Amino acid sequence: MKLRTLVHDHLPNAVVAAAIFTLYNAYTGGLADPITIGTEFIAYVVAIFIGFVVITPVLDKAVSSVTT
Repeated sequence: MKLRTLVHDHLPNAVVAAAIFTLYNAYTGGLADPITIGTEFIAYVVAIFIGFVVITPVLDKAVSSVTT
């Protein structure tokens, strides 16, 4: 897959999920410093995006092998 397609497909979902995790951590008192909040948000976006990019082809291949 091309990088543009991967970013278009998975980055919006990663940003929303990272925002939810970051807001939850800030709400529960785990984060107080704006730099920490930004760092956590970026780390979540990168980790979730990489997870989507790696897991999606594996799941697609597993589902296609089961149906055929």
